[in-house]
Amino acid sequence: MFGRLLDTRETLSKMNAFEREMGQLFEVAPRGPRVAFALQDEGEALVLRADLPGLADGDVSLTLEGDVLTIAAERRSGATEGYRSIRVERPALRFTRSFELPCRVDGDTTNASMKNGVLTVTLPKAKEARPRRITVGAVS
Repeated sequence: MFGRLLDTRETLSKMNAFEREMGQLFEVAPRGPRVAFALQDEGEALVLRADLPGLADGDVSLTLEGDVLTIAAERRSGATEGYRSIRVERPALRFTRSFELPCRVDGDTTNASMKNGVLTVTLPKAKEARPRRITVGAVS
């Protein structure tokens, strides 16, 4: 009888230790933003789409340096002035993500828009990077 009791205590002790270790693991684990990106070549332009739920256009900044596009965004956490938070499940968010573009783009005609939490960046290809149609002529 006492043997079973000791086994149970030992098992519970090990389970508690395991639970503590798992808790520490998840506290230390990086909690990166849940942001999805897609970069597509649409012939005349590259188009980047990013799901940025809960962010407004003023929360996002874009920079284009050479063939690298960088997206930075920040959402602050906290209650509106004069109010207090009761429960917060939308923590502050800050991230930066850079993409090396597969070809040269025309930075002067690049544009970006945000609609329903989706950022769309259209990067027209530089003239020398665009596909060209070559006509084949008959030899006489």
